[in-house]
Amino acid sequence: MLKTKLIVQSKIPHNSQIITGFLRLKALGYPVEIEDQTRNADVSMKEMPFLSAVSAGGTLIYDLGDGYNAPDAMMPLLENCDVYFKRSFSAEKNAQLFPEYQHKMQPLGFNYHVTCRGNPINEPLWKHMAKPLFGRTPDRYFVPEVFEGSPRWEPEKEVTILFLTRLWDDHEPTFSREDNAERTYINQMRIEIIRSLRKQYGNAFFGGLNDHPLSRQWAPDLIVPAKYTERKRYLKLLHSSDICIGSMGLFESIGWKTGEYVAAAKGIVNERLRYSVPGNYEAGLHYLSFETTGECIRAVQQLVNSPEQLYAMKKANEAYYQAYLKPEVLVKNSLEQAEKILSEKK
Repeated sequence: MLKTKLIVQSKIPHNSQIITGFLRLKALGYPVEIEDQTRNADVSMKEMPFLSAVSAGGTLIYDLGDGYNAPDAMMPLLENCDVYFKRSFSAEKNAQLFPEYQHKMQPLGFNYHVTCRGNPINEPLWKHMAKPLFGRTPDRYFVPEVFEGSPRWEPEKEVTILFLTRLWDDHEPTFSREDNAERTYINQMRIEIIRSLRKQYGNAFFGGLNDHPLSRQWAPDLIVPAKYTERKRYLKLLHSSDICIGSMGLFESIGWKTGEYVAAAKGIVNERLRYSVPGNYEAGLHYLSFETTGECIRAVQQLVNSPEQLYAMKKANEAYYQAYLKPEVLVKNSLEQAEKILSEKK
């Protein structure tokens, strides 16, 4: 791998995974340099889900945004880069919105909030020290290893199902009518799924909403105690569950929880993926897809009825994580791909 410099201008959590990947490559001895510009008030990408890198004689952009809701912010980056890695990748939307630059765009993969020592966007030390006093876990705890899982063959074990989620404000004044309508849809879908899974599976299902004013307004009966939604305790629930439910995120994005489910090597029932990821991530093999609540319940029951398929899915997600999603692997794959693309241009 050629010498690479990552330029960090934003502390937005979306970027943490990519920075973590670069830092772990550096720790492994790869020629990686991190330039921290987060204290510079004049940087162009402050508080935006973008990172830039210089590698193989070219400029790379890492776009961790939720979708295509900010084309005006994307355009100058596309104009001035050589390779553009996009988390929420759609070849169709690339052709519609950026016909001149679609050839530069490559899928990046799942995103989730994972960090490591030395990450310049980690919370300040005072917050790290204060969080335990309030029963919360410091962000620096959430290194890749705490997400990772390895499945065991347990055909006699009762299958357990998990879906803990949140709701979105669907009257956000800075959003368009269409964007707020999408938030309404997301909220309704999540509530319907939780109610249906509770009814169908009883104590074998654990799920609900975090305690928030929106949850109290929409579905107070679905609120779960805060001790279960605190992130460290949530991960314990994740690792003890067999099937995890994922729903669409903002701007049709793949939710961060889906990336966590893959890292934990779980059986996954996920709302249809609107965006592409590298590595032939396949419906039926790595996850079961749904578009309605009824389809979600039927997909869950399919895995409950088939311990063999559930175990095979867990193993497939474990393999995918090791080959494509582990932070240093995801970044290394992108750099090798960029190096190949740039060498072909010469």
